[in-house]
Amino acid sequence: MSVTIVSGVPGVGSSRVCEAARRHLDDSFELVNFGDVMLEEAVARGSATSRDELANLAMHDYRVLQRRSAEEIDRRRREHGRSIVIDTHLAVNTDRGFLPGLPEVVFAELRPSAFVLVEAEAETIVSRREESANREYRGDDERLVSFHAQLNRAAAMNHAIRAAVPITPISNEGDVEDAAARLVAVVEAAEGR
Repeated sequence: MSVTIVSGVPGVGSSRVCEAARRHLDDSFELVNFGDVMLEEAVARGSATSRDELANLAMHDYRVLQRRSAEEIDRRRREHGRSIVIDTHLAVNTDRGFLPGLPEVVFAELRPSAFVLVEAEAETIVSRREESANREYRGDDERLVSFHAQLNRAAAMNHAIRAAVPITPISNEGDVEDAAARLVAVVEAAEGR
């Protein structure tokens, strides 16, 4: 059972790409949004009520949520016997600065098979953020978006080296279905198909 980590700067459309890819994968694959699992854990503990509140939690509480979320995802993987595609952030922009989205305890629990970075030009991401009414974004200027993308790439390379697995960049500048098709190919290759 493989674990494919998909990440991108908020606003790049990685969740849309993952959702589109999921429609083309069979039932032996499960799509999990790490932030949604963290929110479920936070709501159960009474520490947050929205995704945007997660980044404002005390560092200790945030780390506990990350660890518990990774444990829950691994439990689901083992219980259901399915490969997992995890939509997450490798760098998380908070009021305290950027935090690792995949700290050691999470990395060890998930044991990824492959990394995918969904990318787009900073100008495209800023434009998408401006059009979104669903989320609040920290740092909507192109410089900060570019810096965030660089952090994602560095984090992905660091994790890929440690796990000896590939990183695949996927452009989400055009049709989301094209990006989803490329993601499906990566996920199936990680599974050995």
